[in-house]
Amino acid sequence: MVTLVALVAYATLALLTLTPGPALVASSSPAMLAASDSRGTYKDDDDWAERALERPDLDKGWVQSCDDHWDDGRDSYCMVRELPYQAAWKPIAIDGGQNGGMTVTGWDRPTVRILYRVKARAHGADRAKALAEAIHVDYTGGKIRSTGPPTSSAEWWSTEIRAWVPRSSDLWLHTINGPLGVESVRGTMDINSLNGPVSLVDLAGAVEARVQNGPLHVELRGSRWDGAGLDAQAQNGPVNFVVPEKYSARLTTGTIHGPQTIHYALDWDSGPHRHIATTLGSGGRPVRVVTYNGPFRMVAR
Repeated sequence: MVTLVALVAYATLALLTLTPGPALVASSSPAMLAASDSRGTYKDDDDWAERALERPDLDKGWVQSCDDHWDDGRDSYCMVRELPYQAAWKPIAIDGGQNGGMTVTGWDRPTVRILYRVKARAHGADRAKALAEAIHVDYTGGKIRSTGPPTSSAEWWSTEIRAWVPRSSDLWLHTINGPLGVESVRGTMDINSLNGPVSLVDLAGAVEARVQNGPLHVELRGSRWDGAGLDAQAQNGPVNFVVPEKYSARLTTGTIHGPQTIHYALDWDSGPHRHIATTLGSGGRPVRVVTYNGPFRMVAR
């Protein structure tokens, strides 16, 4: 069954807050949970896309909600558009900018399909609609990026991109504050976020991910890494790491300064101020999933 994929990873993304005891617990934002409700609702991705184009106000399948109910006297307006994408544009590069989010999903087609939802907030419904209509996502300078009027304390806008790509695709994905998710893709990937949550699920190839402050969720699939390796690092944000019970890799993981919870059978020597370095199963490609200052949680699936 085809589902709306990477969004379910957001629903289980561990924001890793400390409990009164030493354990770490996972929590989720309401927007992430709402997005996961789309799983199984539609026949396939095309069915969801057509519905999204017809009803931009529906939140199912999007990470961020259309109406936040902030009670600040502003109105929200959302619209969904489709961006034609040429197969020759490689790698697939998305620049989220200040407030742009993205979810990229691998599918069994040679084509790329891209939808994006614009959300605008302003004083008055007519002004919010006019602001939304002035915002576009285009392919310029080798990257997909948003353009629109400057934001202010009175008016604000953001975009969220849903992209379906061939399972074998090279990706360049950068954002500052928006959520970023990738699922079921194999290729060379450069993934970077300053503050937004990042979710990496069922990836392969040569993958490098850097997160400064936002939470990082990494979920491995299969029995070993397929490709050159994975290097996923958070500087200050929490990390939630999900690994199959019988997995083989040369593993570097854990945290330096944050609390750490491991629910996985590891053979390693603990020591202060260093990451865990060990071999899982019969070894294999390097897999590095770490944080320096944030809490860390590793579980088996």
